[in-house]
Amino acid sequence: MAATPYTTGLNRIAEGCYAWFEPPGSWGLANSGVVVAGDEVLIVDTQNDMPRARKLRDAVREVAGPREIRTVVNTHADGDHWFGNVFFEDARILSSAEAAAQMRELKRDPRKIRQSAENAAGPAMRDFLNWRADMFDYTGWRPVFPTDTFSAKESITVGGIQVELIPVGPAHTSGDVIVHVPERGVVFAGDIVFHRTTPMVWTGPLSNVVAACEMILSLEPTVVVSGHGSAAGRSGIRDLCDYLNLVHEHAAKRFAAGDTPLEALQTIDLGQFRLWAHNSRVYQAINAVYHELDPAREPVPYAEIMETVVAHDSY
Repeated sequence: MAATPYTTGLNRIAEGCYAWFEPPGSWGLANSGVVVAGDEVLIVDTQNDMPRARKLRDAVREVAGPREIRTVVNTHADGDHWFGNVFFEDARILSSAEAAAQMRELKRDPRKIRQSAENAAGPAMRDFLNWRADMFDYTGWRPVFPTDTFSAKESITVGGIQVELIPVGPAHTSGDVIVHVPERGVVFAGDIVFHRTTPMVWTGPLSNVVAACEMILSLEPTVVVSGHGSAAGRSGIRDLCDYLNLVHEHAAKRFAAGDTPLEALQTIDLGQFRLWAHNSRVYQAINAVYHELDPAREPVPYAEIMETVVAHDSY
């Protein structure tokens, strides 16, 4: 795979295909995808806040000319992948049924970040939420939900080009989807792939994330657009699988030894992966393994997980 520039904005990755990158890919800075074919345009994920979604839409208009943005796909329910839907509400918006249900719950309303910071259970989470409130602008935001959902593999046509929507959840979340453009050798992976940055595995099991990565490799794409980080080749996907398998093996051993998830965090040796940004996110991956091994186990509350994770993160 020829190196794809990792620069903010639209980067051409194949004929008619673009990636919108948001370096360095940290919390809330997610990537989007664009397919321009025939007389129409497909957008994959719509950015996190109002300014970024507006810039994405305007950049697409520049490269697409008079072509219409007819279709949007949200790969999952994390807000940094669908909060920008408001700028594309005239399009058909697709997601998995599971993702759409999660979106409608709107557990973390972006308009209330400051209020959430005031009510945070701990100082690390309070500081993190205040950072997010300063970082992102939701002025005038309102939720725009998917218009159509699916629960099995769906094939759509964009300007005569086949595009495959492939559910792979539960994995990163309960409703993950990857978007495959076979004719162009492109996969938009959403948050199944964090490229050389520590993944957050909200739901798991980790084995499902690995299986999704293996499936992506089986499609033999020329380029994989990650949810966070630069574009990935086969080696980047293999690195991610190796990381997840390392975490699973360690967490399973500590679970069998009777350790708590926090104790498992304190004893993990990430080796080369310790250099990946946001390495404290491994705590949630450990929790996902514990839940996989004992589904009846009382889960560690979200607020407690995030307090531990962001206390050791520079954002």
